[in-house]
Formats: sequence, structure tokens, C-alpha cells
Amino acid sequence: MKIYVAILLLLSSALSQRPAEAATATFTLPSGVRVRIDERSFDRTKAIVVGCGQADTGCVINGHVAIGSAGLVPRTYPQSIRVSMGDAEYSLDVSGMYNVWNGRPLEVKGMIRYFGGSCWNSRNCRFRGLFSDAGGAFVAEWAITDGKEVRTVLSDSPDVIELFRKNIDPPVAE
Repeated sequence: MKIYVAILLLLSSALSQRPAEAATATFTLPSGVRVRIDERSFDRTKAIVVGCGQADTGCVINGHVAIGSAGLVPRTYPQSIRVSMGDAEYSLDVSGMYNVWNGRPLEVKGMIRYFGGSCWNSRNCRFRGLFSDAGGAFVAEWAITDGKEVRTVLSDSPDVIELFRKNIDPPVAE
């Protein structure tokens, strides 16, 4: 009987941790910039998926390495990450990113903040994020220069992750 209860509890826990069909996280950074992350469930039938299994060494989706999936089929993908300050709003490049936010808070007080950045005017900003978790952890950085957005970093390298963890707010241009 104990084994059935344990299996039932494990199954219940696994099902309750499945991502919602659509999830949105909104928060305001210490710099005053508002961030909105719209995340959706990943449907492998709507993509060309190569690998992405326990025995595979990698995961390629639509011809690109899937960052954040730990080599497995991703649970979610970001439909968009938008940042806004005053009347200016920018959509950040989220291509190739998976299992990004999954309902986490902006920060765990005294331990870690997962997103940072600022704008020094309405057309120039820089942002960083720590995404996914465990073996799928990765970071991204974006620059907005004269109103043009570009992702400058997308990496799952442990040393780059550690750098961003310690310095989630990128340097401000002078």
C-alpha cells in the first residue's frame, strides 16, 4: 500500500509542475524598467526536432541548438520578452531559448536576482537574464543602441553564467 501512495504522490507532484498553456511574468527592475515575459508550452509536433532524448547528446529545433533544454525536449519557449521605460518599448530576441522562466520570481531576496538592466535614456539600454535551471541553465544579454535591439550574449557556459549571476546588472555606458 505504501508503494501505491508514494507513486500517487510522485505522479501528482509531476503533473502539478507541468507548465501552464500560457504564462506571463511581469515585474519592475530596480532601475524602473518594466519587463514582461510571455511563455508558452512547447509543442514538438509544430517544430522539426532532432535529438532531444535521454540517449541523445544534444537537442536541435528547427535547425538551431536548443539553449535551456538540457538536451531534452523543452517544456516551454518564450513567445516574447518585452522591456519598457516610459513610452519606449522593445521586444528582445528570444530565438533559440527554451524553458526560460517557468513562474519563478524576479529574485530570491539576499540570494539571486534573475533579470537585470537599465536604460540611460529611451533609446539606449542593456539587459541580462539568468534562465532555465540545473543542467539547462543559460544566460542572455541584450543591448539597445539608438533604438536598435541586438542580443549580444546567449551562452550556457558555466563561467559566463557565474559572471552574470554575480553581475546581473550590466555596466552602464557613460
